[in-house]
Amino acid sequence: MKLHSVGMSLIALGLLLAAAVAQAQTPSIGRASRITGEQLGSAQAQGAPARKLAEGDPVFAGERIRTGAGTALQIEFTDKSRFTLGPNTEFEVERYSQAAGGSGEEAFHSRIIKGAFRYVSGLIARTKRQNVRITVAVATIGIRGTHFEGEVTERQEKGGKTVDASAKVALLEPEGSDAGNAIVVENKFGSVVIDKPGFGTEIPDEKSPPSPVKRMQLRTIENLQRSLRPSGPTGGPMRRP
Repeated sequence: MKLHSVGMSLIALGLLLAAAVAQAQTPSIGRASRITGEQLGSAQAQGAPARKLAEGDPVFAGERIRTGAGTALQIEFTDKSRFTLGPNTEFEVERYSQAAGGSGEEAFHSRIIKGAFRYVSGLIARTKRQNVRITVAVATIGIRGTHFEGEVTERQEKGGKTVDASAKVALLEPEGSDAGNAIVVENKFGSVVIDKPGFGTEIPDEKSPPSPVKRMQLRTIENLQRSLRPSGPTGGPMRRP
């Protein structure tokens, strides 16, 4: 019995060491630049144990990033783009490539599994905007050098019934001198272009197209922003990214 326990411990230690070596050999794509609230964030590569994220920790492509119930996390990527994740959010960078000189290999593909988020584009979007894609459960968001936020719910069971995933997306004012502030939200049922800050779209379920572009109710936008600014004894509101 003791030998079995020792063997299992050695295997676990081996997995941890293998993950650490792999990360040491893989360049990071960004860092956790700010964590507020209860400061519960984690990153987990496929087949590896989860690791706790603290401010300044590196983030790698392929990791699943999770935030706790009272936590907001801001990630700054090497191309100067930023994702801010609200409480109870799951996020993954599926592909990230930043090449010198803006070569055709540059790309940034990410996925929001659930939760609230805010995105500010960076250098890859400015040079290869067609290679930047953000996927949510019910749509794909293409960008044109922009600043927007959204909220995603995942498919779940409630009262013995399956409730479809859904999403809301709203365009925000561009930061600095960014031009061409717009997003394209599409799925197999339809697409819309949003090019006016304060306007957005909703996808209520997995069988509907994005709604016609409309001015998002102030309450909806405020709720999204509130989700990204948790308050608590260990951290104040997150500053606007």
